[in-house]
Amino acid sequence: EMSSVLFQAMTQEALSAEMSFCALYTPFEKEDKADKIKEANKTFAERHPEYVQHIFTDPHGIHLLPEKAESHPGQQYLLTLGFRNREIGKTLEKLVTQKMPIFPG
Repeated sequence: EMSSVLFQAMTQEALSAEMSFCALYTPFEKEDKADKIKEANKTFAERHPEYVQHIFTDPHGIHLLPEKAESHPGQQYLLTLGFRNREIGKTLEKLVTQKMPIFPG
């Protein structure tokens, strides 16, 4: 099992090789998640056309904004990442979707 420290180091290395990704936070209530993910991916592609080699929205959902950007306490967000490099994107998606535990509720 990969430690989070190793994962972080790999991520940093991959991302510092070039500024190769961009992130989008989409407010998320109780809507159908599949639809919301599709919508988030589409919005991302429209806003960041230079990062569309690989786009994915974390299917585990639910993120809070980084603290200094927090404007609505408790608001949940879907996190969408887009990449200039398809291979880096696919690799990170695989790591994120395989390694993250799912907590019910």
